[in-house]
Amino acid sequence: MIEEKRKLIKFSNYSLCVTLPKSVITKLKWGKGDVVLMRVSENTKEIVISKNKNTDKIFDAKETKSTQKNKAATQENNKKARW
Repeated sequence: MIEEKRKLIKFSNYSLCVTLPKSVITKLKWGKGDVVLMRVSENTKEIVISKNKNTDKIFDAKETKSTQKNKAATQENNKKARW
């Protein structure tokens, strides 16, 4: 188990963040843009962050048809704007 002290950093007016050490990210074989699952236990005051194959499916299932249409329209507008 790796243990390291980290400070909470103000990310915006509405949230705080904690950075993760690059050495840990490398050992876990995580990368930028990976989807992770955060579980918060109010009883034990612990946060567990994990990455597994099912987290990608959670976000894909939440994507609605209207979101898909908006993405397609945005991509089409971007193509037109370039030329």
